[in-house]
Amino acid sequence: MKQIQIAKTGYYLIAAIFYSLGIINLIHPFKASLSVCNLSSIILIFYGIVKIIGYYCDDLYSLAFQYDLASGLLLIIVGIIVLIWQSSIYNYLSKGMGLLILLDSLLKIHMAQVAKKFGLETWYVILLLAIAAGIIAVLLIIEPFKQQILQQLIISLALIFEGMMNHYVIKNTVKLKHSY
Repeated sequence: MKQIQIAKTGYYLIAAIFYSLGIINLIHPFKASLSVCNLSSIILIFYGIVKIIGYYCDDLYSLAFQYDLASGLLLIIVGIIVLIWQSSIYNYLSKGMGLLILLDSLLKIHMAQVAKKFGLETWYVILLLAIAAGIIAVLLIIEPFKQQILQQLIISLALIFEGMMNHYVIKNTVKLKHSY
């Protein structure tokens, strides 16, 4: 029970970080720099640890955390790579972030389908958030807009939707198993 609370709190914290970074980026756009790489590395590693903790939780539905072992390991590895090779990677941070959000959104689309089979009434919200996050992630990867302001808007929206998707999923799908 304590482990699931740690995972939920970690996910809520990650969602808050994504919300905050998205809003901050709207107000004061980030410039690709080594300090942004360091911050990104720390967030990726922390997010990976939270996902791994979540994977080992005793969750009633086993929906939210079903892919978190592999996802968590991926995030930790990417975080370490960004930390070590930041000087050659920082120009690709937004594309990399887009790929990670796209992966997460595809996994959440699958989760929504499983939630529908479980009879979870709000499965469609997970699906809609995942589709929206996926579309924004694709825009982040392909960079169809050459204007810097539009690119910054897409980065902000990607962060905000990643936060929303995680926040909603944890709030609505993680339930404790009752001990009998």
